[in-house]
Amino acid sequence: MMSAGVTGGVPKEESPCLALVTCGPQMEIALGAPILAVDSLVRLGGVSPRSTLVLAAVDLLVEDAGIDPSAIGTIVVSRGPGSFTGIRAGLATAMGLAAATGAACVAYDSLTMLAARCYADQIVWSAQPGRRTEVYARRYEVRAEAPPVGGAIEILSVDALGDHGPWAAAETLDLGGVPRAAVARSSAEALLWLWRLGVRSDPVEPLYVEDPPIHGGTRGA
Repeated sequence: MMSAGVTGGVPKEESPCLALVTCGPQMEIALGAPILAVDSLVRLGGVSPRSTLVLAAVDLLVEDAGIDPSAIGTIVVSRGPGSFTGIRAGLATAMGLAAATGAACVAYDSLTMLAARCYADQIVWSAQPGRRTEVYARRYEVRAEAPPVGGAIEILSVDALGDHGPWAAAETLDLGGVPRAAVARSSAEALLWLWRLGVRSDPVEPLYVEDPPIHGGTRGA
């Protein structure tokens, strides 16, 4: 299994790559493989990132591609920030699948993933669900054929989002009507794109901007 910090995307031309997005208001699973003309995508609009649904989507994509699960070479997963439950569910499922298939496990933060959805040569702000009436936000410079370059993660009130933008976020996340950035790909496809660029993996562990509610909700960087 690939350890944190090792370049993701090896060997990208030879083995299928599976991407899991579970830490936002929409769950997406994508499969990229040399035998596929385009990436395959399953997108669910429900609110529960249950591992059973993730595994069902994976089974569908693998069966459609006509490959054995053991052929998957890399599993890419979003690590947050976002839903506490979704972050844990996605990482646990990714690591379980990696252990079962022998695949490498790669993680990218969800705000970079959202910026990677957007067309190049612009400044965008990414947003993930935070606590009530707030979002986790980050400013990015989106470049052609290169990963987005981001600043510090901020916690912003939805009422203040009009001071920034355009915004990259899940379509079902209510941002109060602020302008949204045009997107070139889905969130799961953005994970595949980052991996194909050879972006180094983040630690394969949760990225929390704030402590989970059970710890009192104290904010941390």
